[in-house]
Amino acid sequence: MIRLRLDVFVVEQDCVYADLDGKDLESIHLWAESVDHSPGDPAEAVVRLLPPGVSYAEPSIGRVASKASQRGSGLGQELMERAVRACQRLWPQFAIRISAQQYLIKFYESIGFHVVGDGYMEDNIPHIGMVRPRFYWDEMIQNVSDAARDFEVVYRSVDQLNLKTPESSWGRKQVLLHLMTSEASLFSYMNKKAQADPASLPVCDLESDGRGVKLVQALRSDRRWKDPTNGLLSPSSSMQGAISEDDLISQWNVQRSNGFEKMKTDLSQDSWWSVQVFLHPMAGHISLYDTLAFMAAHIRHHIHQLNRLNQHHQSMDS
Repeated sequence: MIRLRLDVFVVEQDCVYADLDGKDLESIHLWAESVDHSPGDPAEAVVRLLPPGVSYAEPSIGRVASKASQRGSGLGQELMERAVRACQRLWPQFAIRISAQQYLIKFYESIGFHVVGDGYMEDNIPHIGMVRPRFYWDEMIQNVSDAARDFEVVYRSVDQLNLKTPESSWGRKQVLLHLMTSEASLFSYMNKKAQADPASLPVCDLESDGRGVKLVQALRSDRRWKDPTNGLLSPSSSMQGAISEDDLISQWNVQRSNGFEKMKTDLSQDSWWSVQVFLHPMAGHISLYDTLAFMAAHIRHHIHQLNRLNQHHQSMDS
């Protein structure tokens, strides 16, 4: 880890500074290494997590570095997303504060940080303070609601109710019904899980963090999915009757609002944020944070599906 940090921050950036600042022994370190890694080789990417009270009143993430050969591969973003999840499960009552090099503002904004204060020079390199707020119920629910609002806009732009493409037997209405069925199943599962004592559940760790990151990454990608429940969450013919689109969307919004209100009540203890609470049929057990992140990513995945329906329809017309 130290070798990579020196390669990047001292040699590559031509900056003589004290990398060993006395905080490493108080920190938690995450790193990635190649499968054929040999002792003494630099890590592929590295980051350290500083507990509250070490650099700031809040926990902090720093010493973020990737090998030049890994930049653009997504490894640095995955390591940062894992670092955020680790901070949230270790110190869930805190926001996360960082000192970012200014040219990386957009990168950190993509992970949920926003700029605070004015820029400053640190070791002759322009920096800026950034904070990622505590992502608790209201913020996470808003993320899902924003995705649902965007879905509705795209949904109404698809020209035909049952338009299909060669890749899928689902049209617009079937996609919406699938989302409704999937969310109803998730809320039902969480209602049952809430009857347990959170202390009896496995705590979140690097493995569960990784499962959550990989699940959201896969949903953001262009990967084509098959129903992982073997039809349990596919819309049945009885669900595809004459109910109007406006009523369907209204039912979906009411179902989601009621589901979240019950979840907030049932899972109100802070300890629920540090245990593996939801079993995804493909990813496995994930945290409450990643359950809500999955819901938003799942909706946005199907926005992409609707956009493909539109593109296919337009290409057929032309």
